[in-house]
Amino acid sequence: MRMLLKLHYFSIVFIALLLNSCSKPEGNNAQNQTNIGTKPEKGDWIIIHQLSDPEGLNPITTSDAGARNVFSKIFENLLDIDYATSQLIPNIASSLPTISDDHLTYTFKLKNNVKFSDGKPLTAKDVVFTMKAVKNPLLIDGAALRNYYESLVDVTSPDDYTVIMTLNKPYFIANYVLGNNVPIFPKHIFDPNNLTDKYTFAETNSLEKAQTNSAMKEFAEWFGSSERKRDVKTMVGSGPYILEEWRTGESIRLKRDDNYWNGSNNPNALSYPDKLVFKTVNDRNTALTTMKNQALDFIEYMPPKLYVESLDTSSIPFLKKTSYTYPVYSYIGWNASRPIFADKRTRQALSHLVDRDRLIKSVMLGFAVPTSSPVDYHLPEYNKDLPVYDYNTDKAKKLLTEAGWGDSDNNGILDKMINGKKVDFSFIFMVNQGNEMRQNIAIILRDEFKKVGINVEVQPIDWSVFLENSKAHQFDAYIGAWVQDPQPPDLFQLFHSSQIANRGSNYVGFNSKKADDLIEGIRLEFDAKKRTDMLMELQRVISDEQPYTFLWNVVNPAVYHKRIQGVKFYMPRPGYNPNEWWVPKTMQKYNSAN
Repeated sequence: MRMLLKLHYFSIVFIALLLNSCSKPEGNNAQNQTNIGTKPEKGDWIIIHQLSDPEGLNPITTSDAGARNVFSKIFENLLDIDYATSQLIPNIASSLPTISDDHLTYTFKLKNNVKFSDGKPLTAKDVVFTMKAVKNPLLIDGAALRNYYESLVDVTSPDDYTVIMTLNKPYFIANYVLGNNVPIFPKHIFDPNNLTDKYTFAETNSLEKAQTNSAMKEFAEWFGSSERKRDVKTMVGSGPYILEEWRTGESIRLKRDDNYWNGSNNPNALSYPDKLVFKTVNDRNTALTTMKNQALDFIEYMPPKLYVESLDTSSIPFLKKTSYTYPVYSYIGWNASRPIFADKRTRQALSHLVDRDRLIKSVMLGFAVPTSSPVDYHLPEYNKDLPVYDYNTDKAKKLLTEAGWGDSDNNGILDKMINGKKVDFSFIFMVNQGNEMRQNIAIILRDEFKKVGINVEVQPIDWSVFLENSKAHQFDAYIGAWVQDPQPPDLFQLFHSSQIANRGSNYVGFNSKKADDLIEGIRLEFDAKKRTDMLMELQRVISDEQPYTFLWNVVNPAVYHKRIQGVKFYMPRPGYNPNEWWVPKTMQKYNSAN
């Protein structure tokens, strides 16, 4: 999940000061400055903080960002995105695909030395199987990924190392989607009964045909089960690391595959650490304490208040403070299927009640850049002329009145008649437990909304429940975030009306014929200028409808242990690559036998 902004002076200056201060050397750690060579050395473990367990590690049925951070080390794509340049590069494929003049046929040639971690070769049959799994419409939890393959009608393999993918209509980022969007699975592990051999690609394009095919049903049930999301025995890929252990609520441990097929040929796939451990600590204060006790090596995001006020590296000289820009935007999602949010004027009014400048100062402490769009502000497609929903209670009250809200019984709570029944303007803000930033935002907004007669309850819930409720549209409003990939934007997954049903990612139920037409047109347009014009208009439609109240792009405050060398940050998600981090032999704490 993949500009120019009107910044306020305070935000610009404050961010600059923070970034400058974070880049200065901190403390005098003699151990860190002696016996360190410049050549990377293998060994040791890197312990990485995660706020909660991912919902699973199956890349086809799992969509949360935390899961991707882990499974991207286990599984690989035909093509990769170079961290340094953000450009597509060959990986399992020996080169970028050959594309027909009509943009309907993509031919991939595979390397003949790729192996899965169990030693079995990766061939074209595994690619065909993977695409059949993605396309199975009965695989409910695959809906978020499947929308990108709507136009994929056939995948064939004339030989073991050639794959031909055929579309029924052009798709402007098909090279990204076909080559880099889905990792390749081993058919012998994930389809032991050869069920995918018993249905065709034509059948995957028809829900009616799929429902009559017993093999498709059986495969969807087996592949979509909870075991396929986390079973160590079946979680086999071709990547540089192997899933060794998953202790629910504690940690996920990966071990380096010393027989990894690609060695050091792919800069993304370097694997200096013996093990990568993703340690679950649900509370960020506790995570910082754990870090100070040297039981964590890296926290990718710290709440700014905690980072500024509780992390004094002069007294903890073995820790290094840093920060990096991460292409992710935060937003508030309003469930349009809830009658109280059905009128766009209500959603516009709510956006005018959000004081982003105050929130950036008080909650984010300047570690954020306000945005008004789902398009990454670094891209030329970002519409810098979108109207700003400034903090303005008078505008908000006017819009609420126009939408029919008033206080008919003088009890201090707005109400209106909906379907013949008086309904109070009351709702629940859903936030994920342990995310103090989101909870603080919701609490501040609760108090702000109360001033104009809107009653709000803040409800923190477990991450897995948060995800489930989002997919099932079982919420009033929530605070969320989406990662933006470094590729031309396609907003189909989040804003096309077809993605409301079947657990798609249009959680808020945004339904606009004009937006649908633009989204579909963008997918077919290869002229960059025409496509940009359509994207500009699409952003204006979304801005007018306000299915989201867009908040900001994040500047991540982070911290890592100074014994770790080679720490760099990049634009592609997750913004860093722990594979390439290394620890000098003299400072290594763990060994592979632990």
